[in-house]
Amino acid sequence: MTERRRAALVLMVCTALAAAACGGEVTDSADDGDRETPTTSAPGPSEPDDTEPAADAEPGAAEPSEEPGTDGADDTAEHSEEPDATDGADDTDDTDAAEEPDTDGTDEAAEPSEEHDGAPPNIFDDPRDGIFDEFQATMDRGDHPFMQVDTFCLAHDPAPDRVATDTGIGADSISLVHLRSKLEEFVSLGFAAEVGDVAEMFDTFTTVVNEQCGGVRGRMIDMHTIEVPVMGDDTDAASNAACIEAIEDLDGVILLNSTGFPGSANLCIAEDHETAFISVVSQPEEFMRRGEDRLVSVTATVEDVLGWMALDLIQRGELDGRTVGLAVGDTPGESEAVEAGLVEVLKENGIDLAVYDVLGCQGAFCTVGMQEFVQKMREQGVDVVINVLNAVSAPGLLTEMVAQGYEHGDVQFYASEFNGQAVEIVASKIVAFGGEAAGRLYNGAVIQSFLNTGAYRLEGYEPKAFNEMCNDTYGAHSPSGANYESEDRAEGTATYDMAVGVCEIMRLALRAVYDAGDNPTRAGIYASLATLGPVDSNEMLPASLWPGKTATPDVLHNLVFEYPCAQPAPFGAENICLYPIDEYRPAPD
Repeated sequence: MTERRRAALVLMVCTALAAAACGGEVTDSADDGDRETPTTSAPGPSEPDDTEPAADAEPGAAEPSEEPGTDGADDTAEHSEEPDATDGADDTDDTDAAEEPDTDGTDEAAEPSEEHDGAPPNIFDDPRDGIFDEFQATMDRGDHPFMQVDTFCLAHDPAPDRVATDTGIGADSISLVHLRSKLEEFVSLGFAAEVGDVAEMFDTFTTVVNEQCGGVRGRMIDMHTIEVPVMGDDTDAASNAACIEAIEDLDGVILLNSTGFPGSANLCIAEDHETAFISVVSQPEEFMRRGEDRLVSVTATVEDVLGWMALDLIQRGELDGRTVGLAVGDTPGESEAVEAGLVEVLKENGIDLAVYDVLGCQGAFCTVGMQEFVQKMREQGVDVVINVLNAVSAPGLLTEMVAQGYEHGDVQFYASEFNGQAVEIVASKIVAFGGEAAGRLYNGAVIQSFLNTGAYRLEGYEPKAFNEMCNDTYGAHSPSGANYESEDRAEGTATYDMAVGVCEIMRLALRAVYDAGDNPTRAGIYASLATLGPVDSNEMLPASLWPGKTATPDVLHNLVFEYPCAQPAPFGAENICLYPIDEYRPAPD
């Protein structure tokens, strides 16, 4: 395999796995209708938040003193035009269901059982208060078998008169498929951290549902796993073959992935085969639109990641009176995403880029034109650099800036989750590939993200109830005896977070199946998936699913890149760390 192909695959994995590691890094071990786009106008400034930042940023980091408060959390927790829980099911293509028997819940979300009628709301009291409590107030968990915080699922009665309704949905079973990308193949490339046996995690949660909770309304979950290679010259073909096997051979009703699944195979699932796919991959808006609410991600879309960064920087005044420089690689799809999601939003809000270059990329290494770009930044007096480069190209920008005389404090760097820069295994390559001088120049870079990367390093951090429940459930029932604790993250592992990520994805799927009623069809399940509303997430951050919005995150905050890391448990031999420097706030509209 060429170095170009190897590097491109590494970048796919780093970007795809960010969402599964809100508190740590995620790679794998050998064990195991049109979507509405946000307006491009920046919202007006909010009142200052009196809450102190979680930690002091290094000199050079943006001051968080003017961050918006949490008073707008209602906009975070509730979609601006919340549909009724039953909306969308009637509009779903029911071609395949034309000759199906009458069902009790295909077109309507199921109501809570009679035992809950008249009971007080079952609202989780988030100890963090503010935006988090306001979000939880939108989610009455009732006695829903798959919405409790203290248990993965509740035992419940089987539905009477169950019948087979659709492909993969029998009277007593329903087929789900886990697509496991074989990330252990990246160990030799230096992009690996222990995450445990992911297939066992999916199987363990399945066993708990079937043996302790009676399946879903009496239907047992039939979980299949397909191993998908990530190295080789035919990975696209292998991923598309996995799509076909999962749906045509195994009759998968919902496909699940927590380890990254690249490219066109996402459309093979959601568009070509009209099947739901719940993934951790940041999808482009076009894919989400073509998936017609069947493509679900627990991370923001590519365009949202970039557009949120632009609007948030503008709202907070971080670009006022500054001279901005930006370089993007010409990798297919990447420059187009940056142009649409970032550059156009900046321009429409009156921010002109003093220097904006498209660098030539040889595979993943975008170096052609780098020297000239830095020279132009020098000539134009650029004092803000927005980093959208990938893990192996960003270090090259920094080393060239060092070579041309830039010193720490000359520029303020900003980045986002784009190209995985909010994940420490990616950010660490600044030092691994660029050396100490590059790390010191980048020290204090502010990275906007919905991820809670490195929060466990900060004084007063407490593991979240959902995360603890997920790991306690896995630890109590895993055949291997694996049992992970939040403290494990300080040792550079991501096992704890991967267990939460699998738990999060499973609960989305199980809620959708349950809410589709006693005798659901595939169309009914997909309609209920898109109308779940508020959902549980890693770190219990405000997140939701609505028709036209099937990427769950609703909030963001700022992280800081620190080198050398002065916090507990620096990441890797590179001695870097990312950690939050301000409070969560609603994502810009």
